[in-house]
Amino acid sequence: MRSHLRKIVIMMMLSLAALASPGIHGKISGGPPPKSMPGAFPPPPPRSVVWAVGSSQLPPRTAKVYTMNQKWTMFQPHVLAIPVGSTVVFKNSDTVEHNVSWRSIGGNRALAKNLGNAAPGQTLSFRFTHPGVVHLRCTLHPDMSAYIVVVPTPYFTTTKRSGEYQLNLPAGRYRVMAWHEGQREQTRTVTVGKNSSTLNFKLTK
Repeated sequence: MRSHLRKIVIMMMLSLAALASPGIHGKISGGPPPKSMPGAFPPPPPRSVVWAVGSSQLPPRTAKVYTMNQKWTMFQPHVLAIPVGSTVVFKNSDTVEHNVSWRSIGGNRALAKNLGNAAPGQTLSFRFTHPGVVHLRCTLHPDMSAYIVVVPTPYFTTTKRSGEYQLNLPAGRYRVMAWHEGQREQTRTVTVGKNSSTLNFKLTK
């Protein structure tokens, strides 16, 4: 994503009732997609991540395995949201060697990691036990970049290619957070009950 990105606007409509009712709705617009290598299919627009942390005890977290692909000299997907405790498998589906590394997790440089290089067809893996945004890099290809957003809750979602999203929540009080690449993360508080509520987020640099 180019450094002169000026503004990303996320309009989030939060309509929260019971667990069976839809919650957050919205659409994101603005900003160019990440660069692709010559001759490759253009990648989808960058996605945003929305998650909610409840004041009461959340359901037990289930460790899952997610995949981050490396193809066309790109990380795919460009943005991956996972719950804390999950493992990500980095698969090299390209014809050249790739590296997987990051300088911090959630700004904590003590959590920096270099998983090393993977030849074509090989995989690397890592279990993320700390919440925060992880900015992925390939030391062999400086233009390669992606994000893993590790959230401390089972209630999270990633926007669709169109920018639309939806999040369901059971009754309770929540801190709802919104993140987008290059923008300032924002937080709102909402109480989910019988009546629906509306939350609007505007994310800018």
